[in-house]
Amino acid sequence: MKRKKLLNKLAGFLDMKGRKQRKHHDELEAILIKLWKKKVDLEKELEQEKDVHKKKRLGKELEIVRAQYAKGEKALRELEVL
Repeated sequence: MKRKKLLNKLAGFLDMKGRKQRKHHDELEAILIKLWKKKVDLEKELEQEKDVHKKKRLGKELEIVRAQYAKGEKALRELEVL
């Protein structure tokens, strides 16, 4: 899945309330695993990139992925408490 699609899916899960969220625990976990892999790939790509403009773009993408991963992780922890 592309980064944008993963982020959209994660946003959909974060917007749900109550029982619906509990039903989607496994799916949210799967999305977080894929997002983690994207984060690792972006970090590797950023490390190897020589072009300053591409590095800047990759850095911004990485920030977004990290922030969304953190939000998803927090939501997952909250679901486990419920």
